Amino acid sequence: MNEQLQTLLDKQTITEILMTYSRAVDRKDPDLLRSIYWPEAYDDHLLYKGDIDGLVDFCFSYADDNMPTQHLLGNVLIQMEDADNAHSETYYQAFHDVPLEDGTRQNLILGGRYIDHFQKRDGTWKILKRTLTLEWYQQLASTSDWPKGPFADITTRGVYKPNDPLYKLNPVAKD
Repeated sequence: MNEQLQTLLDKQTITEILMTYSRAVDRKDPDLLRSIYWPEAYDDHLLYKGDIDGLVDFCFSYADDNMPTQHLLGNVLIQMEDADNAHSETYYQAFHDVPLEDGTRQNLILGGRYIDHFQKRDGTWKILKRTLTLEWYQQLASTSDWPKGPFADITTRGVYKPNDPLYKLNPVAKD
């Protein structure tokens, strides 16, 4: 295969892995999250630094069933080191609807970058090392009122796997 075409295919695969991270975290899917990292991978995730099992525990204990999140990705720059190593810089904005101990809620919104080292083994790309930067954040009182607000009766509210509309509407997403 032409080297330029292979580079494009590799970059597309890496981009899909970056997007898969957002789905895994927002839909609370620990198996999907593990699937995009090599077993010995390391993640410096602002408030957590360590292996992937620890990252999974951190993400899903911190973001419990009462804490919706949405991770949006922006600029993605992928640079090939060689045929089996790539580095990416991906801008993110992450929204967290955090329940507080007093029964109120707070919106925590973060902006930064994922700086990743990807490695390809036996034709498969995965993250070997991730470092998050934090460029800015905001903490705001939440004004959402899901039980009584204007969206109380919608049937397509984003929730977690397997009850999210994605898994009902997209048969491929169940994998």
